[in-house]
Amino acid sequence: MKKLYLLVFVGLASLGSAQSNPEDEIPIFNLDDYFVPPKMTMTVGARALTGSKVAFGGQGVVTSIQSIYDEFTTGEVRNYHDGTVYRDARTDNTPDDGKTNNWTYVDPRQLIDGDTNVAFHTYSAQVTDAMSRRNDPGLSLGTELVVARDMGNIGKKIEWKIFAGIGVNGIDSSARGNVAATITTITDTYGLNGQTLPGTVPYVAPSSTVDVDGNIVDTTVLLGRAPDSRTTTTASNDTQVSNYWKLKGTFLTLRMGPTVIYTISENLKLSISVGPTLVYSGTTYSVQQTLQADTSDPIVNTVTESEGKNLTGYYVDATLQYFLSESAGLYAGAFYQTSGDYTQTINDKGSSYTTDIDLSKLQGFRAGLNFKF
Repeated sequence: MKKLYLLVFVGLASLGSAQSNPEDEIPIFNLDDYFVPPKMTMTVGARALTGSKVAFGGQGVVTSIQSIYDEFTTGEVRNYHDGTVYRDARTDNTPDDGKTNNWTYVDPRQLIDGDTNVAFHTYSAQVTDAMSRRNDPGLSLGTELVVARDMGNIGKKIEWKIFAGIGVNGIDSSARGNVAATITTITDTYGLNGQTLPGTVPYVAPSSTVDVDGNIVDTTVLLGRAPDSRTTTTASNDTQVSNYWKLKGTFLTLRMGPTVIYTISENLKLSISVGPTLVYSGTTYSVQQTLQADTSDPIVNTVTESEGKNLTGYYVDATLQYFLSESAGLYAGAFYQTSGDYTQTINDKGSSYTTDIDLSKLQGFRAGLNFKF
């Protein structure tokens, strides 16, 4: 029995010795020794800005479509603002009576002198207005994307980064108003030679009607192929011509520089950024000119020009960052941006209009999400 106890004791001692062998122990790793904190931060958000200024000016020309020739030429198509005198469409006009059965007028005010004559008109207006109209665009909503890299610490609570970002905002402004102008009216008068026009307006010749017996009756009124007389008049006022100025476009802001971050608490930080900006502004400028003619419809001419411009300036912002976790958070802040100014010009169809675009004092609000990676 003693031998049995001795064997059990030796076995237990050997087992204990085996369990305490360092080679058989499970190693314990400290994962903090292998964790590399993220160095990059990306922010995605919106930015709303104000401060852009737009002013409109310049002068233009408004004309009706016309090909009226001189007052003696015959056999040509005469296009007026309120009608047309075409070539004679009769095939049996022998001998030639100098008239046409192919013409039209559109406004009852063209009948003059007790309805014995028909007046046709062409209109043109030279804008002489020298005033400048200003209408600032107001609030512009846009988006931004910024990437920053950690560069190290400055003391216990201050760190700094290098950032680069891009932002997009729109610009939209318009103005409308009457302008001073000199209106020139050319009037060609055609005699009806005792003929009576049908009561329907507009009147289109040749014309016909059907009598009570179902017979077609020719009611065409003949008109001379050249006017009996022509007069030219001018008048200056600020009531007949109005302009609608419109500017629409987008400007792209590239910015970069250092960011200094102050740690307020474990989750809350304050950052200040400053740096140069490069702005590309692409805009389309148009002016719709409207002349209220004495007869027929208003005359509308539109001139348009598109332009892209590179501008430089600088950028400053102050932002609060609240981190929801080690890798994601929210940010909100204010910024100031200066990007210069430029003038865009339209030179088209005898018109010369300008718009002054001032982006030199922009300020606004930015907010969005932070991601560390």
